[in-house]
Amino acid sequence: MNETLYQSLIHPMAPEPISWWPPAPGWWALLIFVVMVSFLLPWAVMRWKKFNIKRRGTNQALKDIPADLSDQQWLSEINSLLKRLLLRRAEVAPTRLFGEQWLNYLCQGYPRPQRSYLAPLAADLYRQAPNLSDDQRRALLRELRRWLSHNHV
Repeated sequence: MNETLYQSLIHPMAPEPISWWPPAPGWWALLIFVVMVSFLLPWAVMRWKKFNIKRRGTNQALKDIPADLSDQQWLSEINSLLKRLLLRRAEVAPTRLFGEQWLNYLCQGYPRPQRSYLAPLAADLYRQAPNLSDDQRRALLRELRRWLSHNHV
């Protein structure tokens, strides 16, 4: 009797194999993320390269100013370079500034500006024969590089 009872039972069946379609929501999220990254990554890389090229060009322009110029000519070249860079960014008003107003513009919106390092661009530029030491020139260039990188010029 046990045998007949056992025969009358419905035997368990193995479940159907799990289909790969449709994927779980996590796979959809991963797919959307991968597609977004694949479109945004090249764009971000291009923007980064353009930024670096512009930054290197600006730093190279500072290096291209001959160090053997007289102090007045050297300061004039730096001043002209800064104003050309501002014109390239379509900032016309600051290019008309000079003296203390120019120095104030250079120091505004800039964290911890070293006003004394930038002062030769305001005062010494218009002196008959300004006299800058090598240390003052290096300090001015270092401060200008900081200013250029902060202002993304």
